[in-house]
Amino acid sequence: MIALSFSGWAVIMQMPNLIPEPGSFFDRIITVVLANILWFVCAVPVITLPAATAGLFAVLSALVRGHDVEIFATFFGTMRRQWFKSTVIMAADVVIGVVIAINFHIVNMMNPPELIFWFFRSIYIFLIIAALMANLYLWPILVLFDFDLRHLIMMSIRLAFTHPMWSLLTLSLALLSLALTVFVPPALSVLIIFSTTVWIINWGAWQIIKRYTTPQDLADRARYIR
Repeated sequence: MIALSFSGWAVIMQMPNLIPEPGSFFDRIITVVLANILWFVCAVPVITLPAATAGLFAVLSALVRGHDVEIFATFFGTMRRQWFKSTVIMAADVVIGVVIAINFHIVNMMNPPELIFWFFRSIYIFLIIAALMANLYLWPILVLFDFDLRHLIMMSIRLAFTHPMWSLLTLSLALLSLALTVFVPPALSVLIIFSTTVWIINWGAWQIIKRYTTPQDLADRARYIR
């Protein structure tokens, strides 16, 4: 009994060693997985999807910039602060998508000449890509700075079209990552796929945003919780 007691105590004493050191690779992997699970759970009610997305972007934004992150404080704090702006952004995305889909359906029903059909189709494809490229910067800037919606949207559009090739590359990588949800088991999507996509977006956007941002800007206006 005494030997067993000492053995059990030794195991308990060694348990802290199993906890990943803050900032280590294993700690960051756990953060990515946990953020993905939090996003999935909080997005289930749908109405909280925009705020949960902002929370996920805030967590991954900190990781991309090399910061340690208090995941629960960052995730839920960002949800609370940015629920309105994130909801407006996502609602605007849905409206743009619905309007484009309706217009495309109307043009298709009119059965126009092939040249006119391809002209309108090209416009719709351009609008979709432009909206997606703007979103690459909208969400990372949303969780970094306290800009009003008008300033936030204008800055995102400007960055997207000032750096079109990089924006298209980042968008392609993000869509490729998101497409993996079709091929991987659902459990893997719950654990890591969405976080991976958001990590790619944050990383790609940060390479551009940091060119126009000073350390003092981040110190004064950063929105994530350390």
